[in-house]
Amino acid sequence: MPGETLHGPVWEAGDTKFMYTTVSISSLLSGGRQTVLSIAGICFAIILIFMQLGFLGAVLDTAVLFYDNLKFDLVVRSPDYYHFCDPKEVSRTYLSRIENVIGVEAVKPFHISLGRWSYAEHSVQRGMIIMGVDTNGLTFSSISSKVALPDLRLLTDDRSILVDEKSRPDFLGFDNSRRFSQRDIGLRIELNQAECEIAGLFKMGTGLAANGAAIINEAGYERIFPNYGTGRVALGLIQLRGESALDPTQARDAINRSLGFDPGISAPPVEILTRAEAIGRERIHWLSNTPVGFIFLAGVLMSFIVGAIIVYIILSTDISRQIGEYATLKAMGYTNGFLNRVVLEQAFILGMVSYLVSFVVSLFLYRIVGEAANLPITMTAGRQLVVFISSMLMCCLSAVIAMQKLRRADPADLF
Repeated sequence: MPGETLHGPVWEAGDTKFMYTTVSISSLLSGGRQTVLSIAGICFAIILIFMQLGFLGAVLDTAVLFYDNLKFDLVVRSPDYYHFCDPKEVSRTYLSRIENVIGVEAVKPFHISLGRWSYAEHSVQRGMIIMGVDTNGLTFSSISSKVALPDLRLLTDDRSILVDEKSRPDFLGFDNSRRFSQRDIGLRIELNQAECEIAGLFKMGTGLAANGAAIINEAGYERIFPNYGTGRVALGLIQLRGESALDPTQARDAINRSLGFDPGISAPPVEILTRAEAIGRERIHWLSNTPVGFIFLAGVLMSFIVGAIIVYIILSTDISRQIGEYATLKAMGYTNGFLNRVVLEQAFILGMVSYLVSFVVSLFLYRIVGEAANLPITMTAGRQLVVFISSMLMCCLSAVIAMQKLRRADPADLF
């Protein structure tokens, strides 16, 4: 009988902490199928939080995907920079001047814009990220095993391009179901109505601005974008050496002084940022200047509220179901504080079990959804901690509200 779980040999143990835990577990076990359904409901809310935070993290990681795979210590960009695929332009003369500063190893020009991909055979036209690079030296660098860097030596002429394997399949036709592969090398396509040929593949990711990415040499970039101008660049990638590489901030200040810039007095014609600053600002842009951040943060909040309501209903129903037993305990001399502790512990146990189940399910969903949506959804330690704290807070707040029902457990009602 449910009442037997709340009074009996358990109360003779003499260990108060043991009594709390035993009564809480016994009460949940007595619920049987209802407790299982309750845990399933809480799991649903926690999984929603995991997924919303996973999507938000994937968006922010995707926003800086290209920065993560470029080799630079400092970056030169326009003060009117908007985001990576809309960086505006700066004069190339600044790159030449910076290259002569002590501590600078090299300055690589980098061009990027959105172009129109056409595959005439299947009448496909798609927006694609086009990156123009200097094929001499290193422009790309990565330590991730999931990245296959482009071999710039394959860009032998202004018609050769490298295509990202992670580009969406529809670049090869509306009905196509496969991504780019080695069989597509030699395929002739058009970029901005200029004929090009696929010379090789790389695997990096396509960012947020388009579903495909390609790389071409500087001459080819100027051919595809004839109005771009030979004296302009989108970004300047500064690589430092020696002691300068150990302190990019100090190196940046030295470069500003050598160019005669004083950002504290007037806005310079170009801005120079460290890697951390560039990545941080890019993430802030997508988080605050676009609906992306609001949508996923709102999703997390709604999931939290849904979970709190579910836990409250569970505990409130359990208290109502066993109100007689709680009244009996009061008649035996147990205080409201003791009963409140039992309810809190029930909420904690529900939260712990639900979190562990949700964590395992979310790991599986991260892998499936990440592969299907081509998003870098990873389970980070920080995300696990945030969701765990949110889960416990959600359950404990619901328990505190549900405790109000314990006041109705009046021993006088038993007679």
